[in-house]
Amino acid sequence: MILIRDVGTIVTMDDKRRLLKGHSVFIREGKISAIELTDQLDALLQTQNLHGVTIIDGSESVLLPAFINTHVHTVEHLSRGLIPDDLSTFQWASEYANPFCASLTEDEAYCSAKLACLEMISNGTGCFVDVNILGSLGHVDAIAQAVEDSGMRAILGRGVTDLWPDDMPDITPPLKAALWHSSASEALGEIHSLLSRGTSRAGGRVQLWASIYGLTFFSSDELLKGVRSCANHYNTPLAFHISSSREEAALSLRTHGVWPITRLEHLSVLGPDVLLTHCTLVNDHEVAIMAERDAKVAFCPAAALRLAKGTTQVGKIPEMIESGICVSLGADGASSNGIFDPLRLANLTSGLYKDARFDPSLVPAETALELITREGARAIQAEALLGSIEVGKLADLTLFDSTGPEWAPGHDIPRTMIYSVDGRSIDTVIIAGEIVFQNRQCNSMNSRQVIDEAREIAARIAHRLGLDPRPRWPTIR
Repeated sequence: MILIRDVGTIVTMDDKRRLLKGHSVFIREGKISAIELTDQLDALLQTQNLHGVTIIDGSESVLLPAFINTHVHTVEHLSRGLIPDDLSTFQWASEYANPFCASLTEDEAYCSAKLACLEMISNGTGCFVDVNILGSLGHVDAIAQAVEDSGMRAILGRGVTDLWPDDMPDITPPLKAALWHSSASEALGEIHSLLSRGTSRAGGRVQLWASIYGLTFFSSDELLKGVRSCANHYNTPLAFHISSSREEAALSLRTHGVWPITRLEHLSVLGPDVLLTHCTLVNDHEVAIMAERDAKVAFCPAAALRLAKGTTQVGKIPEMIESGICVSLGADGASSNGIFDPLRLANLTSGLYKDARFDPSLVPAETALELITREGARAIQAEALLGSIEVGKLADLTLFDSTGPEWAPGHDIPRTMIYSVDGRSIDTVIIAGEIVFQNRQCNSMNSRQVIDEAREIAARIAHRLGLDPRPRWPTIR
């Protein structure tokens, strides 16, 4: 049991978006049991004669729901700073990122996922989505173990493909086997093998979804329709990359006569249980389709900028939000982006379209904060359990120390958070009613050990792949 007592401000993110002052939150059996004025809750708890309650002083804090990151590649964490930053999306993925990820052993994937979990926890994230895992079912198991050990929540899935583009670079057979299946039926067989073992682990903290890698380059009609059937059969949501780049949109138009989202509509893939990552190249007609089908979106603003996807020129995120589409935010991977702080991602999203369209009214701070809380919960079909601070919901909470200068003078909390604050002022993170991060230290993992191990293994992988980790600038020792 945990009592977060006398919180300075509780940003509830409930339907009324209430900001509560001088309230306390009581957590029991992994759920929010009570939210009351401090004096009232103190009196109530005294009558119950409870023992073993952990008390957290919240008087100089701001409390929010733990953030939800709806698109991550945990196996990319060991490639941070290794892959060139002057590549198009297709070049980056085909020549570097995918071969790197596919080369990892299961033990290396576990190490990379632990590092990713450590970083996300320290930035206030309670749950993430990593449904494009390359390699094997063993890699999924390794990442699931890392999540379980960290105390986080996660949604995981395989990143299977059944097409090999003509302009993909030739790679060794073992790496190719980790990236590609020779037919849709073979790829779908692996999804069945994963989901038939069960779609929930770690007491529900780890969920397994039907998923494929996606993108027009790598997905036949048969694979797209087949994974839709898998999702229906196992009663799981469905997720994949789509409409990520200009190259993909051009290929889809050339090959199928329509852009990617319209192709999905023709194949009857879309629905309220579908989470689509990126959605950079969509048109107004496709926005209407997505709204009608209630499809969900994981937008990755930092990856869009780093890989020059053109989101400020052609992106439709404001139109999606206006039409009621659930838009959430993802970090993507450490080599395609590098930012795993949800507040920084929200800040980017709030500013990009204001500037690109000369319209300061687009994506206000309050909306940006919703994208990493309420809308994240909607995107993963968990709005009844996560995304807001309400009695009966799961106790996934992030407590900020609001005594720093970036919080002063403290007028409008949502605006302050989006435009001035980042994860460095996070003091405590609670997931499933367990304190996994406190006093700016991770309780669930040995941070120094995780980081040291990651450095050692990453250096070994870079050497094995013949990639040069040295900076472009001269280094004098």
